[in-house]
Amino acid sequence: MGKKGGKVRVKQVGPKAPVNPLADLVVPPEEMIHLPPKPDSNITHIWPMSETFTMDYKQFHAIYPTYLDATKTVKLGRRIAASDAVPDPSVQEIGEALRAMNVRHAVQPYKGYPRDAESRWDNPGRVLVDLGDAAA
Repeated sequence: MGKKGGKVRVKQVGPKAPVNPLADLVVPPEEMIHLPPKPDSNITHIWPMSETFTMDYKQFHAIYPTYLDATKTVKLGRRIAASDAVPDPSVQEIGEALRAMNVRHAVQPYKGYPRDAESRWDNPGRVLVDLGDAAA
């Protein structure tokens, strides 16, 4: 008598591993674009420098450049009147103004304003300001 079931087994011919159809498009490592590492967002420049290790800036008030930017709308985060605002202020300019007024502050140049994604790329940073008794 013959075999029951009548199934025929077919032997696979050719490569055992599956072939990647996009293998020809792979860029060699020496031709790849390597982006610079992301800067550490926790870097803080404290003024005055004599208080670098003693100042606790966790309770300071944050000022983002977007708050003072005349080119931004209120919806994007501007917090003062457009007539009082300045076009494209930077964290360095805000820090210089606070230094001239002798106000304690900490500059964090790589922080981003959460409501305005554009400012994270174009104008990053924030300034933490000690308002002292003025805030009370």
